[in-house]
Amino acid sequence: MRPTTRKRLAAAGLAVAVVAGAGALVAAQLSGQPQTGRVADPSESDSPRAPGSLSARDAPADPALLPNLRSLPAEDLIVRIENQNRVLRFAGVLANVGAGPLELTPRGSAACPARRHPADQRIYQDGNGDRRYAPGTDRRRVARPAGCMFVHPTHDHWHFDAMAGYALRRPGGRLIVSKDKVSFCLRDNRQVAGRPASAPRRYGDCEDRLDVQGISPGWADVYGNDLGGQMLDVPDNLPGGVYCLHTVADPHGLIKESDETDNAAVRAIRLTGADVRVAPTSSCR
Repeated sequence: MRPTTRKRLAAAGLAVAVVAGAGALVAAQLSGQPQTGRVADPSESDSPRAPGSLSARDAPADPALLPNLRSLPAEDLIVRIENQNRVLRFAGVLANVGAGPLELTPRGSAACPARRHPADQRIYQDGNGDRRYAPGTDRRRVARPAGCMFVHPTHDHWHFDAMAGYALRRPGGRLIVSKDKVSFCLRDNRQVAGRPASAPRRYGDCEDRLDVQGISPGWADVYGNDLGGQMLDVPDNLPGGVYCLHTVADPHGLIKESDETDNAAVRAIRLTGADVRVAPTSSCR
């Protein structure tokens, strides 16, 4: 046999082998049998995770039931003199209007400063495809790093380190004073007005060092104006007039949400000396 003929036959044999190999791979995929040479999923990780959670490799294919945080306009505004300083106090309200709960635990694996514990956000998976969280049905979850938590020195329970941020501005946007790292202990203590709760109240009061805390879908966490952090110092020389009190949930973007663009709110106020009143919202648009 001539060399040219042998080369042609060898090439044909190689092509047949390639086609046969591809056919076997397709057959294995259709039959659901294990395959060799699988391309690794970049989302797979062997990093530590919270007890009872699933790794990305074990996670179900169901869509994630993500929370959606919103900071509602500040409430219960008062002005006080504290330590010879004029202070604007107000209640902060964090609402969850997403399909799933915001759930945090101080049992993560990320690096945190001293006296802080790494936090994990637990994300539940939609077990029956109805796009609504049901505690008895949607039990599977994945965990992801979400910043840090600490035991509050006076409250003696876990706080998430940067749950809210506040700022007082002039109507044109000029900043007067701000605070971008206000800690919260998360709980369900008010249903979101005009939005029926899609899940029962699950996260109770922060009375001890509970390992899990959160806000259920359709619920809000209200932090009263008498609690630590719920205030901004007002400069003594600030003239009376209309100002804009901005509040934002998750100011550092540590929580995974279904919508990251609707976390902020603003309350227009008229501030004169020791008197504060709500002003028309249009003043701060």
